[in-house]
Amino acid sequence: MLRPMHASISTFRGDPDGLLARYDAMLADIPPERMILHLCLRADDGIVVVDTCPSHEAFEAFFGTGGAFHSLLARHGLPEPEVHDHPVHAAFPR
Repeated sequence: MLRPMHASISTFRGDPDGLLARYDAMLADIPPERMILHLCLRADDGIVVVDTCPSHEAFEAFFGTGGAFHSLLARHGLPEPEVHDHPVHAAFPR
């Protein structure tokens, strides 16, 4: 049974190579055990990150004003992305 989750889709515009290098550096600051389900996609005009949180409240705490997300972006020189969030209906991790 799927536990309740919330997901975000963050679109970063810019040079994909530069964004991916900064993204990789940012990941080193995040403990792997905090990741539930996370994807980083290379696009022609940037990168797209799909990330999950255990709840909408956890999403707001991380992505909201004053959340850790914004300080991680600033520390690693990543631009503010366009972020959309949604409740997860189904997920099939292996």
